Amino acid sequence: MGGLLYKDFISIRGKKVSLILSCLLFLFLSFRLWKASPMGPGPVMVENAYGEMVDFVDVLIFSFPAFFSIGSMTLLSLWVPNVIRNDEKNKIRSYLTAMPVGKRTYVAEKYVFIGICVYASFSVYLISHVIAVCYMEEGASLDLAMLWQSFAIELFSFALLVASIEFPVFFAFGAEKGQMIKTGIMECLGVLAICYLFFGDLDVLEKLDLEKLIRWAEEHDFALILMSVLSPLITLGIYYGSYRISVRIYERKEGADE
Repeated sequence: MGGLLYKDFISIRGKKVSLILSCLLFLFLSFRLWKASPMGPGPVMVENAYGEMVDFVDVLIFSFPAFFSIGSMTLLSLWVPNVIRNDEKNKIRSYLTAMPVGKRTYVAEKYVFIGICVYASFSVYLISHVIAVCYMEEGASLDLAMLWQSFAIELFSFALLVASIEFPVFFAFGAEKGQMIKTGIMECLGVLAICYLFFGDLDVLEKLDLEKLIRWAEEHDFALILMSVLSPLITLGIYYGSYRISVRIYERKEGADE
């Protein structure tokens, strides 16, 4: 399985991605330490939407882990079809029939690879979050950073949940048809979002109060911790069930092709 994992790592340009992430983390750490040092830039105070004065540089620092987590979700959603498409393009499956690699091992490797990618992405996010909150003074920026951290595990668990839906579809229909189905679903969701913006009740968005959400998170910290513990367990159960489904689909499809 090690060779298959390395093959998929190369197919997503893993070395280049790892180098870029390492450089970004190093630059982010250097900027954070420079900001905290006596020789660093002083606070740039601006007024937020709630009339509170915040340091704009701290807002930028907090934004890095948040945008990284969102960017990771985007990359992970692209890597699932990419590893399937790469095998179809290079006819890896035909090559594996001459190798002592079972069909279950082949399917399991895909799930293990994406699971490793999700874990690695979460680890990088966690490191960037720790760097961001270091030396950050109490205030709105720190509260928002901790609020985002409260839902980080659920966010990355959602990435595994999406992958558990995508894999059976791509194994059943192939990379090209699977991508068409995925695109169609995304377009339907986009149309629903546009319809809501035109015809929905936008007062709900206007009444969104981050301060109330922060207070709610502080009051329900035990529930959030419990959710952070249970969501990965539930997601892993669904992920394993998806693996079993993909194995059956792949075995039947390969049997029909033979």
